[in-house]
Amino acid sequence: MNARTNAPDRVEVNEQGEKVTTFSLKRACNGCGQLVGDVDNRDVDERGNLTDVRGECDHCRPLVELEAAGCRTWEVTPRSINRVDDELDRLDVYAKGYWQEVDGKLQVVGLRVGTGETRVVARFGDWLIAHPNGKFTVHKAPEAVR
Repeated sequence: MNARTNAPDRVEVNEQGEKVTTFSLKRACNGCGQLVGDVDNRDVDERGNLTDVRGECDHCRPLVELEAAGCRTWEVTPRSINRVDDELDRLDVYAKGYWQEVDGKLQVVGLRVGTGETRVVARFGDWLIAHPNGKFTVHKAPEAVR
């Protein structure tokens, strides 16, 4: 895949003496939201849907590689936590909300998966990874997302 350009904004003064800023529309990773570069023809498929650019993102590329190797991945968010928990229940994997005090109040901040020493905690924004051998790991969200 060709490297994506990342054109900086250009500020010029036009013939009337007005300051004009020219910028390129940027594409964000559909996994973590970090910018990957300028929008181009690769970003929309033949049906007009946005394409998956996680493989172009330094943070999300490892997830794409894990999925290609047979792993299941889920992003744990306040909106997805119940669906992820339900899917883990169907896999007969113990999971429950992970609680922590935030601003003086106890609230769910992620998902605890497994028991004992093999237990992992995926906080909101993190990706939970189920490996083919039954092991679970967590791919932490970038600091900008936390």
